[in-house]
Amino acid sequence: IDVDRIEVLRGPQGTLFGKNTTAGAFNIFTKKPTFTPTGKAELSYGNYNFIQAKASVSGGLTKNIAARVSFSGTQRQGTVFHEKQQQYYNGLNNFGLKGQVLWLPTDKLEILISGDYSVQTPDGYSLSVTGITKTQRSAYRQYDSIIKDLGYARPTINPFSRRIETDAPWKHNQVISGAHVNVDYKLGNGTLTSTTAWRFWDWDPVNDRDFTGIPALSKSQASSRHNQYSQELRYAGNISKKASGVIGVFYLNQDLFTPTSQLEEVGSAQWRFVQTASTGAQARYSTPGLLDNYGIKTNFDLKSVSAAIFSQVDWEIAKGLHLLPGLRYNYDKKDLNYSRTTYGGLQTTDPALLALKKAVYSDQAFSTSTTNTNLSANVTLAYKASDNFNAYATYSNNYKTVGLNLGGLPTKGTTDSADLSLAEVKPEYVQHFEIGIKTRPFKGAILNITAFNTDITDYQTTVQVPQIGLNRGYLANAEKVNVKGIEIDVTYQYSKNFSVNAALAYTDAKYVSFVNAPLPLEETGKTVNGQQVAFVDASGGRLPGVSKINFSGGFEWTFTKGKFFNRTGKFFVAGDASYRSDYSSNPTPSAVLNIDGYGLINERIGFKSDNFTIFLWGRNVTATKYFEQLQAAAGNSGVYVGVLGDPRTYGVTLKFNFQ
Repeated sequence: IDVDRIEVLRGPQGTLFGKNTTAGAFNIFTKKPTFTPTGKAELSYGNYNFIQAKASVSGGLTKNIAARVSFSGTQRQGTVFHEKQQQYYNGLNNFGLKGQVLWLPTDKLEILISGDYSVQTPDGYSLSVTGITKTQRSAYRQYDSIIKDLGYARPTINPFSRRIETDAPWKHNQVISGAHVNVDYKLGNGTLTSTTAWRFWDWDPVNDRDFTGIPALSKSQASSRHNQYSQELRYAGNISKKASGVIGVFYLNQDLFTPTSQLEEVGSAQWRFVQTASTGAQARYSTPGLLDNYGIKTNFDLKSVSAAIFSQVDWEIAKGLHLLPGLRYNYDKKDLNYSRTTYGGLQTTDPALLALKKAVYSDQAFSTSTTNTNLSANVTLAYKASDNFNAYATYSNNYKTVGLNLGGLPTKGTTDSADLSLAEVKPEYVQHFEIGIKTRPFKGAILNITAFNTDITDYQTTVQVPQIGLNRGYLANAEKVNVKGIEIDVTYQYSKNFSVNAALAYTDAKYVSFVNAPLPLEETGKTVNGQQVAFVDASGGRLPGVSKINFSGGFEWTFTKGKFFNRTGKFFVAGDASYRSDYSSNPTPSAVLNIDGYGLINERIGFKSDNFTIFLWGRNVTATKYFEQLQAAAGNSGVYVGVLGDPRTYGVTLKFNFQ
């Protein structure tokens, strides 16, 4: 409720916004405290017992000190029902509080102190079984054969019935908080800024990793805590009549660790999912109690240090023609200690049974460290021919920093030792070219067109493999990726009472080279000349999560002056729509893990005056059934699951303002 504006910065933003901004960044500005008393409140109610309250008040405390306090709380019943537990999942239960103090001790000095605290404690976000496909494993290893032997019925495959049948509870609790002090001091022809910040994130989830009522992968508790401290010092101002610039330094210290041991645990039915033959030594997996409540406790501590020096200049080399070069030198260091120990299951000294247990979960411990340096640069040439036409061309490069895997590593061959060659994830390097125009072709209209080409070397992607000892896979590198496209944005303010906007994007994103990609689900168990195949060449395949066509648009029409509750104002109607074409939902292109294209429509109608607004709203008003994500269930037995998009929701919102 206290957001002032959001800037969408497209393309690599490494010079001023740092590492990991390889595709762009969102720059979110919060409203500062005001000395004039102001406030607003918002209350919403909707279906699924949706209740949301927001409030923000601001005003002066003394002649040169002002404060703002903002609050938000949201509750909503879940949209997925667990019949055995008689409980709804995928709901909302959020609370957030933010306070700011602005101190103006002199005309040249401004000090802003801010702190925020938010808690999210929903009943969990479950995934629904979406389908079962045949893999290339033997008939004995197919999902239907497995559950037949266990005496379980095939799970219901109707995800949009919004019913689940897992045998373990779900929980996704998190706390996000932090504080910062920002000091601006006018010095010479510019401003010297110091930003000191601290943030933390507590994450405490519980999942059922087989997503069914079968006691197989029955527990996944991957709690973690993230602390970070940062300091930035920069100076921005005029260099001459024709040039301005910014120069600064940045330091970040992070610690990501497990406050309590992460747990992964299998249940009494897991033996049948890992047994490779119905006869012979492997059949001993069915030894009573062998894998019951057998699991691993994981602890890790990842310490990271990041530092940078950066600068950018805006130089008007001729009237209307600007050259904007920028540089950033980055340094990163990471140290990881990782430890995983097994527990539970049948206590035995039988070497054969111990070997079977170890093939499911094994002890693993390693320590590793890495450092990386990088020089990011960009240069933009912009020409403003008039107030209504601006053209530009940009070259930039950027990177995602070196990484260390902390979800466990695959084992080497038939041994149970960790493959340390996969501990480090190479940095991701990006080269980006962009040209565009920003125009006002006629009164009230804005037309912007951008074309771009991005080449990514050592693209960082998540690899999912059949080994259940890996917590949702691990990070790896694809050798090269290319993303290119064109984006068109249009806004038209026909009158002060009617406006429309639309955006259209075409994006072609593919692996140029990814020769050791993980097997897609349907190819699990693939053999060539009798040898098991672990990887596939995915070169030429499309990147996950990227639709070729994206469209969004909206309108707002204000009409008919009138009164509502004795308040003078206007009635209005507004709506927006979006569409995205089909896209892959798996790191390796898969025949079954693709999401069909879909469109969504939102609408609202209401009344607004200077200090009061009421409107009815509906989201996904056509009740479109869609997935946000599809993924293979752990163990790759042929089951895949989906994250359901929200159903149709509707409600009413009241807003009040005062000053």
